[in-house]
Amino acid sequence: MGAMLDLGWFEFGAKQMKNQVRWPNPGSGQWSNRLLIGSLIGISYLTLFPFRFDFSILHSSQASPFLLGPTLKHGIELDFFLNVLLFVPFGFALSCRLRERGAHWAKALVLAFVAGALVSYAVELLQFFIPTRNSAWDDVTSNSLGSLAGFFVFVFCGDALLRHLSKYGEVIEGWMSPLLTAALLLVYLGLCFGVSIPLQKQTRLSNWDAACELFVGNDASGHHAWKGQVSRLQIWNRALSEGLVQRLTVGGPTPDAEPGLLASYDFNTPAPYSDQTKLSPALYWIPANPSLNNNVPTLDGTSWLGTKSPVEELTRKIQGTSQFTVRIFCVPAEIHATDGRIVSLSQSAENVNLHLRQEGTSLFLFFLNPLSQTHSVLAWRVPGVFNAGQGRDIVASYDGSDASIYLDGNRVRQTYRLSPGASLAHHFFIVWTANLGGYIVVYETLIFLPGGFLIGMAARGWATWKTAGRLLLAAGLLLPPVLLELLLVWVSGREILAGNVFLSLCLSIAGALLINADCRARKPLPISLEPVALSCDEE
Repeated sequence: MGAMLDLGWFEFGAKQMKNQVRWPNPGSGQWSNRLLIGSLIGISYLTLFPFRFDFSILHSSQASPFLLGPTLKHGIELDFFLNVLLFVPFGFALSCRLRERGAHWAKALVLAFVAGALVSYAVELLQFFIPTRNSAWDDVTSNSLGSLAGFFVFVFCGDALLRHLSKYGEVIEGWMSPLLTAALLLVYLGLCFGVSIPLQKQTRLSNWDAACELFVGNDASGHHAWKGQVSRLQIWNRALSEGLVQRLTVGGPTPDAEPGLLASYDFNTPAPYSDQTKLSPALYWIPANPSLNNNVPTLDGTSWLGTKSPVEELTRKIQGTSQFTVRIFCVPAEIHATDGRIVSLSQSAENVNLHLRQEGTSLFLFFLNPLSQTHSVLAWRVPGVFNAGQGRDIVASYDGSDASIYLDGNRVRQTYRLSPGASLAHHFFIVWTANLGGYIVVYETLIFLPGGFLIGMAARGWATWKTAGRLLLAAGLLLPPVLLELLLVWVSGREILAGNVFLSLCLSIAGALLINADCRARKPLPISLEPVALSCDEE
């Protein structure tokens, strides 16, 4: 009886919906493409950040990625609600687009649900290959419901919302002439570039402490002893090129390695170990001399090396350039249950300018700057570096923005880049090493996607100027990415990165195309449906 009653109510509701649902007026559209593309961009950025894909997971995982991962978020109401909310704009925009193409509302309802499920599944599949994300089937369910909810928002409120968008859009576009848009673009980019300067300065080594001492095999606290052998340590106040690092590793002629060399210790000589450049203090055994193996010092966990005074000159010279390179040849004694400092510039366990440490088989690089000092987790971990008894020629460098690690002359393929995006995120969130690439993409998007909107609006008027218009369009798209890259290079001291320019250019083009996505002539639909007055429509 209860089941029959429920079925009766369902049939009654379906009849009522069939009698009452009417599409919004198609003439109030003209926004479907922009809304649809914008919603997909928003979904991509919120679900695929930090855009760091590791497809090697496919080889190490037991399950097929097409089955997604286990349900890890089940029962968290807030996550479920946010996942529903995320896909509401997509369902709304898709329904708007289907309405403009003359689709029946019932077909649009089904397509909104199915498309939401497919897009969500694609997102979850990609998340399977992002180490900091997890994929789950319950997200597909909540996202699909969100797309379905977007359909109903369009049915009941779409006409009013689209009329308001169209009205205000026409006012803004009518007010902004090509010259005014170009002037506004210059002001906007000037503000963005001006903000980028102090943000990039946060990646400099401005807060290094000159009171720190140099240690090998421990840090200033004496509580992080490392076990193994070391034969050479060198420190520069510049970032060495990849070619120079490779020549140093193979023992080739390297006269170009002399500039900027602040410390060079050869541990094949008797202690104390003097700096061959005469610029830094000698290294002494703390607390006592250990045993020697083939004249190479062996750090057994009870003794390590350190200067008896701060390396002030070395610290100040590195601060002056905001660049460094540290090279050490070491042989770890063990890899199990290890957490030792191989090289450390420190005054205490908390006051650290730089350290290279071993934790198990992993190498960690940490260096101090305004970003890494607070509200961050910016130690760079490189797994699978160490094996007990195996020597490693390790080179770690930083050029004011980008860090690099070389193992036996081979550059680690991971990227460690401190950008204005990381500095901006640092004001609002805890910044993580794994997210550094994502901060770059987000920051470039915040600048160049709106900039592309302005360029796209101005280009409508420039189109009548023929050759001059084409030149203005090309300059508007290409010059800002190049100028921002040159500005950041000037502030940080790093090399020019063509990839940054290409990303910014693509975002500018995407913005220009997006703002014009609905500016084509439309033919009237061959059908006419009488709109009904709804509570959120204007009377």
